[in-house]
Amino acid sequence: MLVLRKEILDENQKIGYIESIFDSDNILKTTYFPNMKRLYIAFKRGETYSYGNITQEIYDEFEKSESQGKFFHQKIRNNKEFPYRKEFTLYPNEINEVNEVINNMKEKNENIDE
Repeated sequence: MLVLRKEILDENQKIGYIESIFDSDNILKTTYFPNMKRLYIAFKRGETYSYGNITQEIYDEFEKSESQGKFFHQKIRNNKEFPYRKEFTLYPNEINEVNEVINNMKEKNENIDE
């Protein structure tokens, strides 16, 4: 489930990249660069991979899907259309910061529901 989404604009006021955080069993956060058609996915353990040839339409489907993990496994992972490479691993404090954001957003939503 999408928890937080930020669009960062470039100097021409077009989307330079999109950062999203997810409440997911497998996916922690993503950064998507529409001009490069490259999606970076940081998984719960911190491993971060990039996937090429990801169109805006595919990214939008991924982001809006009921389960980003399922969408990733069914449509992106092991698909030769989307070459991938391991980029880096997040530090534990970076993972904790994102998990804090997720927990804070959950608490806000629970308070709204009351």
